[in-house]
Amino acid sequence: MIFILKDPAVRNRLEADQIKRVLKENDIVLLLLPHNRYSDKIIEIAKIISLLNKKVCYVCLNKPHATLQKDFEKNKIDVDKFFFVDCVTKNANDKRDEYAVYVSSPKALTEISIVVKKVLETSKIESTIFDSLSTLLIYEDAHVVLRFTHSIVSVFRNLGSKGILIALKEDMKSELGKDLNMFVDKVLELGS
Repeated sequence: MIFILKDPAVRNRLEADQIKRVLKENDIVLLLLPHNRYSDKIIEIAKIISLLNKKVCYVCLNKPHATLQKDFEKNKIDVDKFFFVDCVTKNANDKRDEYAVYVSSPKALTEISIVVKKVLETSKIESTIFDSLSTLLIYEDAHVVLRFTHSIVSVFRNLGSKGILIALKEDMKSELGKDLNMFVDKVLELGS
């Protein structure tokens, strides 16, 4: 049996099944990704979530939504299921388009919170992917990120959206990682 787990295809299939089960059984999930497989895992997670939901809000702090849309299309993920809160593009002239609304910066935490709340209130969002808490740590200290996470998780719970928080495994070995456990229903560490 051990030799089967060394086969990457089998290991990925087992991990995908585990992700599906955790997302179905829990409202707020923290997914810890390895830094060396971050992009691959994001695509895998988006694919699974798009299959489980009719409408998904994707808060992107790492890549512009246009880049994510191309990646999703290339990997046969239904882009029409996604609405993006784009914190990267900084498109001041066009505050909203068919697939996205823009936030001025990844460090604009109040603005992010207001925009996410408004999107969840006005759309029939079933799940929200927040990509990623690790990016917030570039702009703010761990205590600010923790307070913000508590606030955004409360928005998810109050408005009935499942929340999928993404972070790098390496960033969660601190006090922040331990404290985040209080706000989520399940923490799932994904392999490399």
